[in-house]
Amino acid sequence: MKKITFQRKQNVIKKLFIVLIIAFVSNLDAQTTLLSVGSSGALTINSGGTLNVSGLELSPSSDYTINETQVSKELTAVLLDGTPAMEKVYSLNADIENFLGTISYNYVDSEMNGLSHDASMYVYDTTSSEWTEYLDTDSSDYTVTSTFESPIQINQVTVGAPNSLAVEDIIAMGIRIYPNPSSSVINIDYHEDLQLTLFNVLGQQVMSSNSKSINISNLDQGTYILRAKDSNNTINNFKIIKR
Repeated sequence: MKKITFQRKQNVIKKLFIVLIIAFVSNLDAQTTLLSVGSSGALTINSGGTLNVSGLELSPSSDYTINETQVSKELTAVLLDGTPAMEKVYSLNADIENFLGTISYNYVDSEMNGLSHDASMYVYDTTSSEWTEYLDTDSSDYTVTSTFESPIQINQVTVGAPNSLAVEDIIAMGIRIYPNPSSSVINIDYHEDLQLTLFNVLGQQVMSSNSKSINISNLDQGTYILRAKDSNNTINNFKIIKR
C-alpha cells in the first residue's frame, strides 16, 4: 500500500514538472517587461553614458531623463510595409520624446528571421503613426547603430532589410503618382482629367483638387490615401507617404 502511494506521488510530481516546463516554454515568445520607471520616479542617462536595456542601447548626446515609462521586448517580427523585420521589437508604453544621440540594436542569429547583417534600424512613433528607416552607421555584425542629430520620438524600435519602406512611383490603370514618399509636392501623370481626394488614415478628407500637382508640405508626416476618380467614375486608391 505504501509503495502504491509513493508511485502516485511520483506521477503527480512528474505531471506538475511537465506543466511547469510547458508554461515556461510557451512564455518564451511572450512580451517581456525589461524596465519600468514609475510615476514618481525618473531615470537620467548622463551625456557620455549608455543605458543598455537587454540589447537596446541608448546613448544620449546630452543628459536625458526618462519619466514614467515601461520598456518591453517581444520576440516577434513586425511588418514594415509587408516586409518582415527581425524577430525582436522593443516597445514603450509612453513615447521617448526629443531624443538626441545614438541608439544601438543588438541581435543574435536566432532573431535574424532570414535577414542578412546588411540591415537598417526602424523607429516607430505615435505622432506620425509610421515607421521611419535609419541607416546603420557601424560596420559590425549583430549590431545596428544610428545617430540622431535631430530630435526623434520613439515608441518602438526594430531592425529590418534596407529600403523596406521604400515606395516606388505608383502606376495603376495608366495613372502614375510621383515622387512617393514626398515632403512637398506629389505629381499625377494621366492623360485625362481626374478628381483627386486625399484622406488621412482615419478616413477624414484633408484635401480635394482637380490639379495634377498637389502641395502636401503643410500636412503632418504620415500615411495618406489618394483617391483618383476619372470621367467614367472609375476610382483608384493610392497610398501616399508624407515625409
